[in-house]
Amino acid sequence: MKWFFTPPAERNESGQQDDNHAPGLLDLPDELLQRHGAMVLDPGKAALLSGDEAPRHTVYRANTLLIPGDVLEMQDFADKAGGILAEIGLQLTTPGGQRSPVPGRNDRQVFALLRRLPRTVVLAPLPDFPKPVVVDAWYALQMLRANAGGPDLPAGFAEAVGRITLEHLLVGSAVTGSPVGGWGGGIAGGPGTGSGGPGPGSNDSYLFSGGDPRAPVAVLADPPARRPDDWCVSEFGRRPVVAVVDTGVRAQPCLDVAPDGAGGYRMPPDGFTMADDAIQAAILADGLSATGGGPRQVIRDAFDRPMTANPLIRECNEALGHSTFIAGILRQVVPDARVLAIRVLHSDDVAYEGDIICALGELALRIAYAEEGDMARMVDVVSLSLGYFSESAYDATVTSGLWTAIQALLSVGVVVLAAAGNFATRREFYPAAFARRPVPYGQVPVISVGALNPDGTKAMFSNDADWVTAWAQGACVVSTYPVDVDGGRAPELRDPVNRRPPGDLPPGREALDPDDFTDGWAIWSGTSFSTPYLAALITRALLRRAADSGGLRLDVLGEQAAADRSAAAMEMLHEEEERLREEGRRRFAERNE
Repeated sequence: MKWFFTPPAERNESGQQDDNHAPGLLDLPDELLQRHGAMVLDPGKAALLSGDEAPRHTVYRANTLLIPGDVLEMQDFADKAGGILAEIGLQLTTPGGQRSPVPGRNDRQVFALLRRLPRTVVLAPLPDFPKPVVVDAWYALQMLRANAGGPDLPAGFAEAVGRITLEHLLVGSAVTGSPVGGWGGGIAGGPGTGSGGPGPGSNDSYLFSGGDPRAPVAVLADPPARRPDDWCVSEFGRRPVVAVVDTGVRAQPCLDVAPDGAGGYRMPPDGFTMADDAIQAAILADGLSATGGGPRQVIRDAFDRPMTANPLIRECNEALGHSTFIAGILRQVVPDARVLAIRVLHSDDVAYEGDIICALGELALRIAYAEEGDMARMVDVVSLSLGYFSESAYDATVTSGLWTAIQALLSVGVVVLAAAGNFATRREFYPAAFARRPVPYGQVPVISVGALNPDGTKAMFSNDADWVTAWAQGACVVSTYPVDVDGGRAPELRDPVNRRPPGDLPPGREALDPDDFTDGWAIWSGTSFSTPYLAALITRALLRRAADSGGLRLDVLGEQAAADRSAAAMEMLHEEEERLREEGRRRFAERNE
């Protein structure tokens, strides 16, 4: 089978974290941590309160905390928290203004959840403090927790401090292994470390020549035909929309994305791919407000760049083309849909939790207002191909602002899928591990997706635990890649030495150029790609249900209608899965008679 859901009885029996394997993102290069102002939380060195258990490894921004919006609005909270942090020479710089126009709206759950979303708050040295100051968000958080129960503090202060968290770094869920350091590949002795020769060895089976996780390929078939807007409106009510919260896209004709001649990109209003300027502006504003006191790479628009972290070498960044590849999977499986590309992931494969929460919150707000009459802003499915390891189960499940943002999306009837991760571990990888969280009746829970090999077996790199609730093909997938990417690597052989321009015959002879993607297609592996594949199948089921039943048409507004459509699409997939299982059993029995 190319995909299936995991019945509870067949999930991992123990349901426990694997404490002795894949402790976290410990192999992130120092250069990457410094670029993003990040630190690794080491359980053996972390500051602890008396009686607390040691945290688990995680990676976080050193000079920022995530504080819920309703906590920041509490009277005297900033002053009282600032007084506690002043003892260690730190001050809080709180963001100004409202992130979303929701004050006064108490009529829907989504608005209540959005008011609780955290904002990114900067920690900075206190001016004129007489001692050296170490800016460490973990130590600052422990300081706040240690003093939250003081007699002079207002009622509710301790509960408010309990909802403050670190701002984690998230990484994409594609197999990387590039550059040579090999971080993110997921299996010990694997990407970039095991072969010792020009090609991959048995432990590097998801990599190609030179340890590259991606390789250019030639596709000789045209992409599936895409039917006109007016036909989709007549048949379904509108086109379904899948939001891909990722790196943003680059030039790719199959996705209707082209260079604009000024260093950016353009997308036609009726094209397969679109962006949301308001969401990107909110991410930019939040990023700019959080830049004080330390390095923070700000997301400025919806497009995937830069191509390389070092232009003198021109080695392609690890996540370059990630969202373009994901959008291509959707284009192949459900061509009548549209992709809303929202950029939160940098091309070096790092995202900030604050940026993701902002993006998801703004997306939930967009959908909430669409359900009140602006149908053109509807979104049906959200695909998340990134994640992190939390320092504790409490922080991940009780206080997580990321979970609050996802709850807001679920409350308006959206299907949310998240990649299980590529670390070959049972340890919870978030947001995928939120699949274990209960949701109200009628809502579709988060779907976490592991990766299958082309032969239907589970991919060796994929995480696997009781919180992985679905599986889909994600290894050696072929999909679209930006046509404007030609990295610094060259073929091992070329004759003549200087390549001739296109159309100048004879063109010469050369070996495969490992990072020339100008033909627009690539092969790649990861739970990053099993996730949008399943998202595409769910979207296709939405279309079938919309065509079958007037009550499930996509132009029926309201969160209940959206939830009903999502539930009906999931029911259709479960019915199809059972049919495929029975067909597989029958064929197996026939072969073994």
